[in-house]
Amino acid sequence: MEGIMKKKESEFLTQEEAEALLKQPDRRTLQGKRDYSILLTMLTTGVRKAELCNLKGKDIKTYRNQIVVDVTGKGKRHRRIGLKNDTYSAIKIYTKAQGNGSPDHSVYFTLGKHGPCAEQSLTHRAVDCLIAKYSAMALLRKRVTPHVLRHTFATALLDAGVDLKTVQALMGHSHIRTTERYLHSNDDKKFEAVNRLKFE
Repeated sequence: MEGIMKKKESEFLTQEEAEALLKQPDRRTLQGKRDYSILLTMLTTGVRKAELCNLKGKDIKTYRNQIVVDVTGKGKRHRRIGLKNDTYSAIKIYTKAQGNGSPDHSVYFTLGKHGPCAEQSLTHRAVDCLIAKYSAMALLRKRVTPHVLRHTFATALLDAGVDLKTVQALMGHSHIRTTERYLHSNDDKKFEAVNRLKFE
């Protein structure tokens, strides 16, 4: 419609944009602790929105001296992802603050006026809303969704030189063709970097 500009969904966030997003939650509050750990978990594990909402306390464990999260994805396929220390710390800070450490309960709850609703896991809509809220606060000039955070994770891995098969396993893709789509984003970043050169 003329006169109305809609934000297009970006394929991924730059490092600077991701850092700006993570700075927005007020970590002095319970909601801020929760939301920061959600954003960090999505950016550093690449979990899907549904996988995040279904995450239970017992899914986070120690395996071979490494903190990992066991994820159940599409088609009930299971995969194991290592948790960065910062991510694990953020989750622990939140779960301690909200006072429910039961391994059978969801990690993330909806928050009512009187604190966490232990009977109600975080909804998909709530995840969408909190990401949109913080991206607006960070003045990101793009539409950020849960899939954008997932795409950011994959792109960061490829930028770091991680091989395609490993990225496929971490993302939970059935077919490597799906993972290969993220290579196009990686190529775009390389082309953009070359275009920034000032030689004439």
